[in-house]
Amino acid sequence: MDSYLEIAQKVLRVSRRPMTAKGILDAAYKARLVPKHLYGKTQEKTLQARLSSDILQRRSTSAFFRTEPGMFFLTALISDPEIPPKYKERFAARRRTRDLHQEPALLIDASFVADCELELLADWRQFARSAELANALHYAHTDEHQDRLPVWTFSVVRRGCEVLSYRLGRYRDDHDTFANKRTIGFPGGVSFHDRTLFSDGDYGASENALEAILSDLDISAAAVHGEAISHPQPILVMKVDRDEHRGAIIVLMDWTCPDWFEPTTRRLSINDPRWMDIRTKPNNIDDFEPWTLAVLDAVSARGDHR
Repeated sequence: MDSYLEIAQKVLRVSRRPMTAKGILDAAYKARLVPKHLYGKTQEKTLQARLSSDILQRRSTSAFFRTEPGMFFLTALISDPEIPPKYKERFAARRRTRDLHQEPALLIDASFVADCELELLADWRQFARSAELANALHYAHTDEHQDRLPVWTFSVVRRGCEVLSYRLGRYRDDHDTFANKRTIGFPGGVSFHDRTLFSDGDYGASENALEAILSDLDISAAAVHGEAISHPQPILVMKVDRDEHRGAIIVLMDWTCPDWFEPTTRRLSINDPRWMDIRTKPNNIDDFEPWTLAVLDAVSARGDHR
């Protein structure tokens, strides 16, 4: 265990209550538990990252858990009868990187995509059906087939002509080029497990998209003011760069949010949420990640502002 986590354990064992990373460090400084090489302005951010990483990697075996966003406590104290029950409740914050990559993934032959007409790319159901009839649609592990493109949903949350934009947190995606960039989409890798008897010919895209939205925005499907949650609907299909080595297929999905919805930052993947008028291309275009830029260009070309 590194110095940061050892310090956190010592402080939390004494405090016997959940604390923020800053609170842990402040207490550690007062108790003179912090080595000289750990002093500095960014130490609380480093400690929070170490705690979060340990929880993500070790899960139930981690020495730490969250009681709410940004509040950490010791797993060993859960069994202590003198600790109040409210300090023993785990906050379930999931890492989107782990959730995004389910296998076997839905893959489509790159050669089929290259030969597609624009009309086919405007209709996801027809596109997927045509790919299957051409034996170009497969379920397999993504790393085993470099000539096949993985399919992702990319869902926009809309109210009228506005879409929700946010800045990517470090736990949503493992692509460094996307980190701290703004986006207008909630991505999900489509897999074999998304397709059900109720998929209605979309190969599980709408189920995958809804799960991504509900998870990232911390919306409970079972508690939505008694209102049924509609599924996102596909708008168009696009080929995009996934990284410098491979491409991907993204199915742009549209979801009109309920009237009561207002975004929060509870999830570690959501930072600085803002509503953006999709009819106007943003001035700070370089601040957006590549998939959003591709979507904005495509929507602008179609004149489809909904």
